[in-house]
Amino acid sequence: MLKEQASASIPILQASGISKFFPGVVALDNVDFDLLPGEVHALVGENGAGKSTLIKVLAGLYPYDAGELRVNGQAVRFNSPADSIAQRIKVVYQELDLVPNLSVGENVFLGAYPKTRAGTVDWTALYNKTHDLLEELGLEIDPHTLVGDLRVAEQQLVEIGRALSRNARIIVMDEPTSALSPSEVLKLFGVIRRLKERGVSLVYVSHKLEEIYQIADRVTVFRDGKRIATQALEGTTPRDLVTLMVGREIKDLYPKTPSKIGEPILQATALNGAGIVDLDLTVHAGEVVAVFGLMGAGVHTLGKLLFGAESNSGQISVAGKPLTPHSPQAAIKAGLGLLTENRKEDGLVLPLSVQSNMTLAGLGKFASFSWIHRAAEQKAATRYVRELAVKTPSLRQQIRLLSGGNQQKVLIGRWLLRNLQVLILSEPTRGIDVGAKSEIYRIIDEMAHRGMGILVLSTELPEVLGIADRILVMREGRITGEFSRSEANQEKLMAAAAVTSQEDAAGLAAMVRKVGDNWQP
Repeated sequence: MLKEQASASIPILQASGISKFFPGVVALDNVDFDLLPGEVHALVGENGAGKSTLIKVLAGLYPYDAGELRVNGQAVRFNSPADSIAQRIKVVYQELDLVPNLSVGENVFLGAYPKTRAGTVDWTALYNKTHDLLEELGLEIDPHTLVGDLRVAEQQLVEIGRALSRNARIIVMDEPTSALSPSEVLKLFGVIRRLKERGVSLVYVSHKLEEIYQIADRVTVFRDGKRIATQALEGTTPRDLVTLMVGREIKDLYPKTPSKIGEPILQATALNGAGIVDLDLTVHAGEVVAVFGLMGAGVHTLGKLLFGAESNSGQISVAGKPLTPHSPQAAIKAGLGLLTENRKEDGLVLPLSVQSNMTLAGLGKFASFSWIHRAAEQKAATRYVRELAVKTPSLRQQIRLLSGGNQQKVLIGRWLLRNLQVLILSEPTRGIDVGAKSEIYRIIDEMAHRGMGILVLSTELPEVLGIADRILVMREGRITGEFSRSEANQEKLMAAAAVTSQEDAAGLAAMVRKVGDNWQP
């Protein structure tokens, strides 16, 4: 287990006894946190543990109610983001703060454009300086390019370039890899290492423990608004961190148990559309099939195509019956459900309650003509809140106030109300903390044991290896490999996914093993 560790180095950033209160909530409770020069300090914890609140305190967005902040040993007080920036702190949020219709150079120096002696913008200096900054970060791109035309990974590097243009010495990264491909993650890690060499200090916030073990020097664990431990990563295991994060031991992150595999329940033949090419796919009753691919491979598109949310050609059948027409309405009627990769945009109705979100796809079960039998609706919602262990103060609670893991459970409950034959889960644990991940994986395993067919679409290599009976690999809209659970490994999947280089494949496989090896029984 972790032990507290002191350092003789003088912190570049030090938070002592920081507390932050909201009505009825203690978001931060007497928290200590420090950052040493030239280190990467990981910050981990479940959703609601206080990580985001601390970030916003450091960014000057939230005033704190008690405690002290010091930068380079000097006491500071942030009343606005400008105060934080003045102390050379830059936060790179998960949702990037860029202007898409401005150029890369304009975004990098936004609010601080270099000026000529006449007081006008010195465009030559702006673009030359931007070029030098991006070259240092390993980003080969024209500074005149519009930010909206860049990939997410490139936009993230533009954000980092903006931080360096302000001579930032402290950079906070909040879930920086949530929308990056594995090869782009490795490129970001290279940038982080170069920043360390320059003496820049980084706070790295992530749910992905495999990344933390690749890039961080120390880790601090938060739980329920409190700092639980701070320790060098060397000598710790992912199991140690998870136990501290959730307050209990999780013996198996992937609680996969053998289930009885039945007859084919979902079949697709010669499926084409939205970049998918001549795809054949079969999922059996009681089987968990995972489709793995890198960003842009078509993994997420496949779910929408099967569900009829994208126009397609080919044959789809559910329980032996042709799915016609190819539409979401027909898919739902046939017993097919889809959880999209972006639950907030495509799944949840954020202003509505937990109950209303859970029963949304099955209101017909509780309706007579134009009347909805609220008692029956409430009874059904109560059942699945209990079965899925959804943490909510009441069924009337707005869904937007729940954690990501509990929101995902509500969406699963929505489809269980429909007595599904097949459930398609696209990135089922994206943005979810590790404790909630284990619960989602348990639910998937239980659904398979009930005889449902489960199709998991994921870009997370550890996930597909941990939960699937069979794994298909996609590249450029085509299936390029198929592996049973016993024969699948990191190298085979990455080779089939066509990583851009052998070095990338080896690096990604090692990253997965670092965590996976520490979760073996």
